Amino acid sequence: MAITFTNGFTTITNNGGSFVNPTLTFGSAVTTAVQSPFSGGGNSYQFSSSVNSFISLVASSDWAPGTGDFTIEWFSYQTSTGSFPRPFSVGNYSTAPIAVSIEGGTFYYWANGGFRYSNSAGTILNSWVHWAVVRGSGVTKVYKNGTQLGSQITDTNNITNTSTELTVGNETTKSTGAALIGYLTNFRWVKGLAVYTGNFTTPTSALTATANANPYGGSNTQAIGDGYTKLLLVP
Repeated sequence: MAITFTNGFTTITNNGGSFVNPTLTFGSAVTTAVQSPFSGGGNSYQFSSSVNSFISLVASSDWAPGTGDFTIEWFSYQTSTGSFPRPFSVGNYSTAPIAVSIEGGTFYYWANGGFRYSNSAGTILNSWVHWAVVRGSGVTKVYKNGTQLGSQITDTNNITNTSTELTVGNETTKSTGAALIGYLTNFRWVKGLAVYTGNFTTPTSALTATANANPYGGSNTQAIGDGYTKLLLVP
């Protein structure tokens, strides 16, 4: 995989194809660190408790799946639970069209300004964890390291907001309380597809914008064709 940066865009080239991220805005407190969940090594973004610790993207229909399927996943290595850290948020928690927080070991999923799911996340500090929030056919499931966390929920929330930015590592109104403290990498936003349909094998190498079904072995993974991936953060 080759990654190049041009005029604020990230182009990720893989297997002869290319994917171009939307423009990324990096807060001044975000750095790139040689930290990786993969045995082959790699980089991650390092976030701190600063209000300037975030990656933001302009509002877009890409962050508005409507009532359709979606998959949002990432690897994180949290060194502190902070107050109410947001791995990602479109807006702020009280009005967010879609957001996640991991507070004191509890995983929360928010949609259309209300929390829709919560479950104990177990041990999360000082180790790499792969997370995935997946909606398929009106049912949302949360996975931790490839295993469903808690029960699924019926989720018919019509997420149509196209006027609020997406923030990774914080929320739209930046704060120290909402800051994710630690490392994050391989954040992938897929619109229109439930990539994972059941417990799956945790990815063992960097994610790609397109992928075959079950690229890491196991089962319950759908292929990702061109056009489904809207964001892929691999530093």
